[in-house]
Amino acid sequence: MTRSTSSSLHLSFFSPSILFIFAVIIHHALSFTNEPPGRDPVSIDQVRGAERAVSLTSDNFDELTKGKLVFIKFYSPHCPHCKKMGNAWNELADYYQQPDNNQNGDILIGSIDCTNSPTGKALCARFKIMGLPTILYGDTTYGGVYLEEYRGDKSFSDFKQFTSQALVPMCHPGNLDVCGADERRQIESYIAMEYHELLAEIRQVEKKGVDTKAFYETEFDKLQDIYNKQLAKKTIYVSRVKDDVRMIKEVIALKKA
Repeated sequence: MTRSTSSSLHLSFFSPSILFIFAVIIHHALSFTNEPPGRDPVSIDQVRGAERAVSLTSDNFDELTKGKLVFIKFYSPHCPHCKKMGNAWNELADYYQQPDNNQNGDILIGSIDCTNSPTGKALCARFKIMGLPTILYGDTTYGGVYLEEYRGDKSFSDFKQFTSQALVPMCHPGNLDVCGADERRQIESYIAMEYHELLAEIRQVEKKGVDTKAFYETEFDKLQDIYNKQLAKKTIYVSRVKDDVRMIKEVIALKKA
């Protein structure tokens, strides 16, 4: 074989079609994963893409939740319990995206992927999320200090019933406009205090709680003692009644003999 023939065969081997096939093989080889089903990148992207609630991250959380009453799911794309509630959560998100169901636009249904690094993980660390799924609800004023954990069932009807009752403006130092006169007066008195005065007030209130608990425990013991005495009297009385009835029946039997 001549040198020119060898060269032409070498070039034909690297024709565009051969190079394309080679590139496809390399792509599949590099994208291969040993992750189990549900944890591979494609499955995770599908779960994330199916979320219809507002996607929250450390980059947009404060902006999107400002002035809102929120119901937020912290989840992982490969968490079985998270997947189980996925449809119900999407239904809830769709429900509150309807203007008739969220007339003031002040209710936000959000989702945070705790595996999404770094923005999702940062939020889960910020709110000290220990297990998934976790759902927090309430007012995000002052960085979420008023948020509480939802511990109810996880169907759409359960979510809808709860949010209709819980996602309403609440009285607190950051939202005095909805407070009653007495509540507002009390909060304003606290606001007027210095930091050291507030700490002293906390200690005083906690002491009142301890004293009140001790008082009622003592009163309960007194009532328990009265109950025990009355129960003993009842037991003696019932025993005497039974003895009297037995004795009368014995006399009747003797008279018939």
